[in-house]
Amino acid sequence: MKLYSYVIPRDYGFAPNPYFNYCTLATCKPRIRKSAQAGDWVAAYGAAGTSIRGKLVVLMQISEVVTFDEYWEDARFESKRPVFNKGIIHMYGDNIYHHVDDRWMQEPSHHSMKDGSINYANLNRDTQADRVLIATEFYYFGNNAIDIPQEYDKLIGRGRNHTVCKDESLIVEFLGYISTNYNKGIQGIPYSRNTVGFAHYRGE
Repeated sequence: MKLYSYVIPRDYGFAPNPYFNYCTLATCKPRIRKSAQAGDWVAAYGAAGTSIRGKLVVLMQISEVVTFDEYWEDARFESKRPVFNKGIIHMYGDNIYHHVDDRWMQEPSHHSMKDGSINYANLNRDTQADRVLIATEFYYFGNNAIDIPQEYDKLIGRGRNHTVCKDESLIVEFLGYISTNYNKGIQGIPYSRNTVGFAHYRGE
């Protein structure tokens, strides 16, 4: 068991996406998505320059890993396809990549261009790892991100690159602290969702 930690500079409920009974990481962080396995944990922390710097935003245990095409076709995840005539959580759906013949398709989404056309900067980065991480056990704090006790400081993600902890005893102790003090599931709203309208990420 490993714990992957990274900094999340933007949190719209898109990556990770905690909605519709699953927390999923389907875009961004291709190196984590390429390496992480079922049973591992992924943690995201607030970035410098945000009100939640160094605080835990999301903690998810990977229950399974699927390809983008498997994710797109699986009925369990149809609700994670972006829809723009429903509520905001539907608009930020992360189920956006699949193949049409031999070509990658990117659905209109947070990672597409404003007109719905393909944003190749995002597509090329996201599809470096044809893997989607899926969790049924997760904590999503969002704008209620929590401080982590100093004894777990080495588990906090910092900088642009992710870190990997392989110390299972420390991971188990940390998970015990979290499970004792916090409820699983959604405990807040995305901390970046404080602007008017829908946001597109250009990938620059």
